[in-house]
Amino acid sequence: MKKMKHPAVIPLSIFIILTILYIILSLLTGRNPQIDHLNPSVAFPGETILIEGEHFGDSFENGFVIIAGIRPTVSSYIKWTDTEIELRVPDEVQSGRVFVKSNKNSSNGLLFTNKEFIPVIVSGPAGPGEPYLDSVVPEKGMVGEKVSITGLNLGSERGASKVNFSFFSSDDSKFVSCSEVDFDYIEWSDKSISVYVPDGATSGNIQINTDRGISNSIYFEVSYPYGIKQFTQPRGYQLQYGVTISNVIAEPVNSIQIWFPVIQQSLAQRNVESVYEPEPLWENYKGLNRYNLENLHQWNEYVLNQTHWFERSAIETDINISSISGTYDKNRELVKYYTREDALVPANNKTIRDVTRSIVGRETNPYIKAKKLYDYLIRRLEYVNFSESDTVLDSLTNRKGDAFEYAVLFTALARNAGVPSRPVAGIIVYGDKQTVNHWWSEIYINGIGWIPVDPAMGDNMSLSDLPVRESNSDYYFGNIGSQHIVFSRGNIDLKKINPDGNIKRKERFYSFQDIYEESSESVDSYRAVWSPLQVVDWW
Repeated sequence: MKKMKHPAVIPLSIFIILTILYIILSLLTGRNPQIDHLNPSVAFPGETILIEGEHFGDSFENGFVIIAGIRPTVSSYIKWTDTEIELRVPDEVQSGRVFVKSNKNSSNGLLFTNKEFIPVIVSGPAGPGEPYLDSVVPEKGMVGEKVSITGLNLGSERGASKVNFSFFSSDDSKFVSCSEVDFDYIEWSDKSISVYVPDGATSGNIQINTDRGISNSIYFEVSYPYGIKQFTQPRGYQLQYGVTISNVIAEPVNSIQIWFPVIQQSLAQRNVESVYEPEPLWENYKGLNRYNLENLHQWNEYVLNQTHWFERSAIETDINISSISGTYDKNRELVKYYTREDALVPANNKTIRDVTRSIVGRETNPYIKAKKLYDYLIRRLEYVNFSESDTVLDSLTNRKGDAFEYAVLFTALARNAGVPSRPVAGIIVYGDKQTVNHWWSEIYINGIGWIPVDPAMGDNMSLSDLPVRESNSDYYFGNIGSQHIVFSRGNIDLKKINPDGNIKRKERFYSFQDIYEESSESVDSYRAVWSPLQVVDWW
């Protein structure tokens, strides 16, 4: 007679088999996607490309493709299997790397080139004296890397000339220029130019724009060794605001200067169109319009209005943190300028030094250093709408802070840790077109560029009708929504027009500037009313 197996053996065997299957499936689904071939690698928008490789997953429900920083819509996909993805190239795509994201894992990147942006090879200047580009060395590099451009008729001095790199954009502004604010320009002569690859640059054409014309194009490939930054979910705004001057008590010859913040064109804030009533004396000087009102009368009202139409995008990053280099070029002006102490950011204060040393320790990765300091602030402070601290540093002791203090403290801590950082001033649009003054920060990471950091929002600052995040603290380190509107970055240091003039400042305003109004000695008194920012329309 055969012995019967113990009743518990069968369930135990099933359990073991299921466990093994689970482990195998976990290993399989945990593998990074691998791209082996891209066919074709050169195509026009609207044409079909085939991505071949492995570990893509069975459908696009758990993954997506990124082409030169652009994420195609669901309708772009024709076929998706574990080894093949077929899709149409989106209209707005330029040239750059193709990545596959699946189950939160990222693939290697292969280069795709948009045929529309392959430059025509020329053998010299198109016309007498016009700029001509011959070569760029190296031919491939990341954001923040130094490149040298050679050619003819580039100009003995830069003046107002610009070096333009390709930029992924769905609008007509297909280029991003090297930035003076980021100190991207290094050397300039008639036959050679040295610059740093600007924030926002993507693979594609480089052009030089001078007073003699626009040069031919040469191709440059931008690499992404540490991850990518995307500009998504664009939203349109019409914004209006102004200031009214009245009740001027002064001698007949008098003047009042008004320094008016304006909407800044940037990578995430584009297609800016503005109407100024009246026209300013100086337009967009350091991000400000200067108005010179002369010989004002007591019984008159003087109204200045500005209206801006623009498109604002969210900024989202996908970063391979462990691969980031901890080394900055300390001789680069951007690094020196954005790690120093200034009138706004107390980066060298002893309290800041002590906190930084205790929190950062021996860490060398700049991204991790900044994240540790961000997490510290969120643990240390409790967010309040209006701080009662006398100084920004006092909020560390009081353990309460508003958005202004969060931003300036984080910037100071990051700078002291050797991470280039700058505070950002602007507004958040929320609810039914309501606005609130707001402040946040940015850090600079080689290979990626400027990354947004909003510690106040990360500490659950609450506003109605903002998108719900799974974790505010995780999202607002490296990402920011399209409701953040920028007016200024860093402290705007202005000089008095009249050495004997009287100046007025504004605290906790939507622009970091040290002068808003300046009246001549002959003005005894006046009234200035700055109207609230009004969102006239959005779309």
